[in-house]
Amino acid sequence: MNKIKFVSVIIIMEVIIIIALLAVFLNNMRIISPDTYYIKTSSSELIYSPDDSHPFTGRMQDTLDNNLIAEFEVVDGIKQGEFSLLTFDGNFAMKGFMNKNMNDGTWQYFYDSGEIECTGDFENDTPVGRWTWFYKNGTIRSTGNFINGEPDGQWLRYSSEGFTMSIVNYRMGEIISQVQIDPYVKS
Repeated sequence: MNKIKFVSVIIIMEVIIIIALLAVFLNNMRIISPDTYYIKTSSSELIYSPDDSHPFTGRMQDTLDNNLIAEFEVVDGIKQGEFSLLTFDGNFAMKGFMNKNMNDGTWQYFYDSGEIECTGDFENDTPVGRWTWFYKNGTIRSTGNFINGEPDGQWLRYSSEGFTMSIVNYRMGEIISQVQIDPYVKS
């Protein structure tokens, strides 16, 4: 039991560290570029060159304790293109694409150990389409659709052995029906 509590505390600490790093990274007024110049952001969310004379264009890499923790493309001061956030072990924490400083297209989120945790699409920073969550063993944990950022239609939740555990039907983000299924009945 103490081992479970210890592992749980470690996992919670890692999640808090990743969230804190992301918050610092996204809100920090100084971001270090690959050539170690300080790049400045403005209140308009533009990223400027070291001398403040023009918006920055190029690949940004942010490090913490000599570990790469974020990498992304910037065009005319705006995050545009590939974006990735890494763990201290060098594994991806998340990766996807930015379009005009917003999440756009397919994004993937990963467990600290590197296995995929979830994948889905964004359109202008809003979750859309089919999203799928996975257990660390690679089996599907749950799946469902988003319309305009709200769950919509049938969402399925599975056990780690692949058994259907629940079916939840949404309409514009509101649950309209829910069925719990005996986990020992193979779907």
